[in-house]
Amino acid sequence: MKRRVIKVLILLPVLYLLAFTTQSIITYMHARDYVAQLSGEYDRATLDNQSAALASDVDRLFWLLNFPVAKQITQIAGLDFNPIRDEVTAVIRASSWLVGADAPKRYMIAFQNSAEARGTGGILGAFAIIELNKSSFSVVRTGSNAIFYWLKDVPVKVPAEFTKLYGKNPAILQNSNLSPHFPYGAEIWMGIWKAQFDEQLDGVIAVDPSALSYVLKATGPITLESGEIITSENVVSETLQKAYKRYEKDNNARKQYLVDILDAAASKITSGQYSKIEMVRAIKQGLIENRILMYSRDTPAEKELATVRLGGYLDKAPNNEFRAVIQNIDASKLDYYLDRDVVIESKSCDKVAQTQVRVRVTNTLKSGKGLPAYVLTRADKGKPADLVTGAHRFKLFIYGPTNSVLVSVSRENRTEKLGGASTERGRPIYVSDIDLAPGESEELLANFAGGVGKITFVDQPLVRPTSLTIKGGC
Repeated sequence: MKRRVIKVLILLPVLYLLAFTTQSIITYMHARDYVAQLSGEYDRATLDNQSAALASDVDRLFWLLNFPVAKQITQIAGLDFNPIRDEVTAVIRASSWLVGADAPKRYMIAFQNSAEARGTGGILGAFAIIELNKSSFSVVRTGSNAIFYWLKDVPVKVPAEFTKLYGKNPAILQNSNLSPHFPYGAEIWMGIWKAQFDEQLDGVIAVDPSALSYVLKATGPITLESGEIITSENVVSETLQKAYKRYEKDNNARKQYLVDILDAAASKITSGQYSKIEMVRAIKQGLIENRILMYSRDTPAEKELATVRLGGYLDKAPNNEFRAVIQNIDASKLDYYLDRDVVIESKSCDKVAQTQVRVRVTNTLKSGKGLPAYVLTRADKGKPADLVTGAHRFKLFIYGPTNSVLVSVSRENRTEKLGGASTERGRPIYVSDIDLAPGESEELLANFAGGVGKITFVDQPLVRPTSLTIKGGC
């Protein structure tokens, strides 16, 4: 009996190595054939079948790499991409349309400014229009949000619930992505582009300076025409903090500075001269932190994206997912200095789960003195007469799980209004205005009844990641 056990233990690594090697060879061959087909003339159905088969191959390869010994090795080597397994296979299944196998596809790269918070991250500060045509990639145009004009109405069809919650504000580019449900913002951006330039884009890819910092780890530094060197270490502070001081008297020049950085980064990426492994690591980090999002106008492709983080969905399916979303309402750039601490605690696991969410927000500025006026903007209505320099007003949205109920709320500052309740895509929301002077913080609390499965939290991709604590669970 002992000999049999020993033989099995000896054979297991051999069998695993054989299975892994065989699957790797099969996957490589199918991937090579698929890439070759993308460059040829094939119908959509054939390519979709091939992409589905390749996605299945890759999924099996991930499964083999998830074995304990293999997982340890990949983690030590920094090659554990299992956390984005679903994203990888979803993109492969949708790839034939996304890369323009049937016809060239044009996407907007939306560079979100996370110093001014919006539902999906930050306002659209700069953009690039890129074209994917089978195996080729080119940049068609770049620019800043200064070129867009305001619309009177939201340019795409949205649910009545959306209008009730956000009004007509999303018709303005700066407010187009108030909702954390990324497809809303992406469709509105595309609608604004269509209204202004009479061109139907095929999709949107959103990134932010933090995601760009990860990419620059792969490409290395970029050099602007001015000679300035932008690196992975300084790109966030240069774009979201220092640029406001440097271009204090010329905001258009600041916006052009963002475009210059985007141009230089795009040029570096299209050259292909970077570490492929480091680039995959960069994409992995950006995906995990919700800093890379994608929307496709193609229904089958979007159906694939909707199932993973890359799609940025506020999912209507049963879940136990919570969110704390900041919405800048004073037009300042003070979200750069905002800290968020979230504690989610399971209170009961009876037939209907009871969960409490506590959100503490802190204005980490020691003083607003010396900051540019543009950063300190207070364009909100009803601001106090004795306004403190560096005080920041914003809305906090605390989202409960799909089909749950908002039971009760409270807030630390008893002199402010408690706030109100709303809903979005089947989620109850506690909404409240907060005004914090430098160094101030406040805690808000919401109790929810309902939720199915493990407690999860989706972090809004701002400059400073949320400090998260989850206690208990059903």
